[in-house]
Amino acid sequence: MSEKSTIEMQREVQLEMNVPYIWEHVYVLYIGANVDRFHFKNNLRDHDCQVDILEIDEDRCRDLEKLDWINKVIHGDVADIDHFIEPDQPYDLILWSHGPEILEREDLIFSTIEKLINLTYETLVLLCPWGRYDYTLDEKKHLRSSDINKIALYPDDFLEHGFSVSVLGKKDVRGSNLLAWRCV
Repeated sequence: MSEKSTIEMQREVQLEMNVPYIWEHVYVLYIGANVDRFHFKNNLRDHDCQVDILEIDEDRCRDLEKLDWINKVIHGDVADIDHFIEPDQPYDLILWSHGPEILEREDLIFSTIEKLINLTYETLVLLCPWGRYDYTLDEKKHLRSSDINKIALYPDDFLEHGFSVSVLGKKDVRGSNLLAWRCV
């Protein structure tokens, strides 16, 4: 098992300080994961959460299905979540870590967040870079164009939609984190 980076540990502390009941949720939808990059996977597994994963990439879905502690892997785009997840069986927690920034601003703020709110009856947690995040040329070579940030997000983007917000690091600096959560 690989060691957590300092940034991952700081983000975990930030999350647990601001949403102390986070691991008490049972039915969890985790958005956007792969077996190598899956924030908080140990916490979810160790707290016996029933985890469904929504992932847009088919290959990543196949890999995630091999994890025996995952309840279900759903192949789809979060922007179209209302097409394949029914609101009559909401999740306790929807957790989307470092993914909101890859949507277009209009898709995220006006549409996708509302859909996510309608699919949880307890807590929606979003994490993303705090502001602008510039990739190195080497990083860009290894990323799909759909993985590259399209927007820079700041606290006001979430505060105006009823979220509580915490920031970590420095605005517009790599490694920073913006945590937004909303109890429904």
